[in-house]
Amino acid sequence: MKKIIFLLGIFLTFAIVACKPEEEVFYDGDSYVHFQTESQNVFAVAGTPYTDAKIDYGTVQPVSGNHQVKLVLDKTKSTAVEGVDFQILNNNTSEIAAGAANGQFTVRVMSAMMSQTPKVAVFKIESPTIASAVFSKQLTVNMSLTCPVSFFVGTGIFKNTEAYWSTVGKNYTLQNVTTGGVNQFVIKGYMDDGGDLKVNYNPTTFAVSIPVQSTGYFEPGYGYAYASDPSSGPASTYNPCTRTLSLKVWWSIRNTAGTVIAQYNASATEVFVGQ
Repeated sequence: MKKIIFLLGIFLTFAIVACKPEEEVFYDGDSYVHFQTESQNVFAVAGTPYTDAKIDYGTVQPVSGNHQVKLVLDKTKSTAVEGVDFQILNNNTSEIAAGAANGQFTVRVMSAMMSQTPKVAVFKIESPTIASAVFSKQLTVNMSLTCPVSFFVGTGIFKNTEAYWSTVGKNYTLQNVTTGGVNQFVIKGYMDDGGDLKVNYNPTTFAVSIPVQSTGYFEPGYGYAYASDPSSGPASTYNPCTRTLSLKVWWSIRNTAGTVIAQYNASATEVFVGQ
């Protein structure tokens, strides 16, 4: 009973607190300008000249009258170079209108200057007429290159530059197929019987998996050879910008029940590079 009464006492206390009317918060100080976040990623898309990114800022309360706000690069903390890797449009300046409490800058990131390794731009925000807030007064922007699947596929011709199952230097046609929400790269005619090697991929993480599939090759006295993911070790991946598909394949022999009874290689490397 003691435990039950104690719990009831707590519930009653919560009920009393919950029933108290909320006090209205009122602020009548300076506006104070600040960034809306402290870090941001910007991806320039390969094959395009540039990508425009919006940098949001705000004030603690709506401003009285129009005010100019400037976005300033902190060169001592940045690896990205203004005027080379990116530009801040409108002469680094944004205007926040009377009665507003937020605004934007536009940063133009140059695709040709980007790589998949991010360049860092650290910004400060300044205004001649609005004081800066003590919070969110610095913004770190990571600028890097990303490539769409269409860029990875390109002409569709991929050279088998490293091979265990096939022949090094042979070209294949690679197709991008999406079926039932599953993204697949299909390497045409790779298997021994003329069938296709199919691998699933994630366009966000660039991870690749290999569903179990027959090669069409029959090992006398054993059974058919199959390709699948290895049970351990490095995973398969693809790099959309270098147009490289790197597969780790378990080549094994399975009986009619699908049980592995022998193997050729538990984690063979097959690399395909777009031409």
